Amino acid sequence: ITSVPLYGTVCHRILVRLSVLGASGETAHWFRFYTGCDITTLSEDVATALGLPLGGPTITIRGSTGTRAGRLLDVRFRFPPDDLSGNPEPLLAARWAVVSGRTDLALLGLHDVHEHFALWTDDTHMYF
Repeated sequence: ITSVPLYGTVCHRILVRLSVLGASGETAHWFRFYTGCDITTLSEDVATALGLPLGGPTITIRGSTGTRAGRLLDVRFRFPPDDLSGNPEPLLAARWAVVSGRTDLALLGLHDVHEHFALWTDDTHMYF
């Protein structure tokens, strides 16, 4: 969890370091866990850094910042190793969106998390 000052208040963000299987093998990258996106979303520069391929079906993505052109990619990734054993997690398959017109964007969608973890909350915390 990281804290970021924003508009006179402090916002807390959950960052998850995923390993993504690309052209050069597995590459780790920090993703912001973002419950507001339906699909994990990357900018083109992050997709390139991860060694993900060009192409894929074109789509239009609508979000809180407007509408952008994008493309879909089938991706294999894994969550960080288990804290107790240090064993790597299994590779998972997902479909992610890559958007143009943004940089340094890596948003981990709720869909890719809730399928693999239990989420619960109390009055002040979210756990998974």
